[in-house]
Amino acid sequence: MHVLIIGAGLGGLTLAQTLRKQGISFEVFERDEDENGRFQGWAIALHTIIDEFLAALPSDMPDLKQSTDHLAPLNLRHQFAYYYGGREGCYGLEDSPETPFIRAERSRLRKWLLTDITVNWGKALTDITQDDEGVSVTFKDGTTARGDIAVGADGVYSPARQHLLQRPSTDLLHLVPLMAIVGELDLSGDAFKRQLGLGHSAYNLINPELGFIGFVGLHYVFPDGQGGRFYWMFMQPDTEDITDAKHWLQTSSQQEKLDHVRKTVRGLPLKLREIFELTPPEGVRKEPHIWRDLELDTLPSSRVALLGDAAHAMTPSRGEGAFHAFIDAMKLSKTIAGLQADAKYKDINAVKAAVGEYHTEMLRRGTAAVRASRSSYQEAKKRAETGEHFTSGMKPLSIEPIVLAARG
Repeated sequence: MHVLIIGAGLGGLTLAQTLRKQGISFEVFERDEDENGRFQGWAIALHTIIDEFLAALPSDMPDLKQSTDHLAPLNLRHQFAYYYGGREGCYGLEDSPETPFIRAERSRLRKWLLTDITVNWGKALTDITQDDEGVSVTFKDGTTARGDIAVGADGVYSPARQHLLQRPSTDLLHLVPLMAIVGELDLSGDAFKRQLGLGHSAYNLINPELGFIGFVGLHYVFPDGQGGRFYWMFMQPDTEDITDAKHWLQTSSQQEKLDHVRKTVRGLPLKLREIFELTPPEGVRKEPHIWRDLELDTLPSSRVALLGDAAHAMTPSRGEGAFHAFIDAMKLSKTIAGLQADAKYKDINAVKAAVGEYHTEMLRRGTAAVRASRSSYQEAKKRAETGEHFTSGMKPLSIEPIVLAARG
C-alpha cells in the first residue's frame, strides 16, 4: 500500500510519522519551496492527548517538550491565565501532573515532526484523478505520483478539497464577523519579566464591558534567556464585511489600528494594557486579520481523504485547530492500517467503506469544534458576565517572581 500526503503541515506530518511507525509506504508533497518557505505561526498547546499522540509516533523521535518548548531556556511551567474584566486576581491552567500540557513553538514542532521524513518540496497540487485501481496526483511543475490513497492535509484553501468536491473554496468558506488586529514586539529586562508574570505562556483578557477580547502570547524566549518575542491579538465583533476594500481595517494605517486598540483598552489596569502601550506602530501587522471557517456536512467516500483545516477550518479562538488535526491524523492512520491488512486497499468497496467511516466521525467532531470556536466570543462574554470560567479545569494562579536564565 502507498499513501500520498498532500501538505507538510502539522497534520500531514503527524500522519506521515504514524505511517512510518507502522511501516506503511508514503510520500509527502508540499507546495512551499523549502522548510522555511512560509511563516508557521506562533505557538500551540498540546493537552489531553499527549500520551496518545506520543504513543502513535515512532520511538526514535526526540523528546517532545525539550524540542519544542517555547519557554526554553527558562525553567518555568507552561501556563495560561485569564483576566476577567476588572476583577482582582486571575484564574488559569498550568502544566501539572493533574493537567499536563506543552506549549510548543510551531516552527520547532514542525521541525520535530520532520524527523526522518522526506518531503517533496515545491509541489503545488493541480489535479487528482482516481479509479478503482488507485489515485493519481499532478503538480504544477508537471510531475505526477500514484498511490492507493491520497490525503488532503493542505490547509484552509485546500486544492485537494476543491478537486474532491469540485467546488472552489470561495463557495465553502464562511466569513466570521470578528475583526482582529495583531501586534508583535520584542521585550527584555523588567518589561519581559512583567509579561511573564501575567501568564508564563499566554494570558487572555475577557472584557465584554469594554467591547473586546484580547490574547497575549509568548512566541519564544531568546537563547540568552534575557528577553523574548511576544504577540497579541485584539478582537471585536463586526457586522460589516471585513473584506470590503472600504472597511476601516482595510484603509487604516498601522498607527491608526494601534490607536484604536489603545483607546479601547485604556480602562484596563496598567499592567494589563502595558503590552499594547509598548508596541511600536511598525509592530502592528499591516494586513487585516480575516477569519474564515468551514462546515462540511458530508464528504465523498473514495480514495481521497481530508484532514485538519482542509476539512474543518476554524478560528483560533479556542486553540483547537491543530488539536483536531492531530486526532484526525491518528484516526486516519488506523483506518489506513486496517486497509493494509489483507490488501483491502485493492478492493474499492472496502476503501470507500473505510474512508467513509473515517470522514463521518471526523466531520461530526470537527464541525462541533468549528461551531464552538465561532461562538467563542459570545460564550466568553456570557461567562464573564455570570462569573463562570471560560474553560474547565481552571484554578486560581499565584503570581511568582520571575527568574531569568543566566546569560550565555
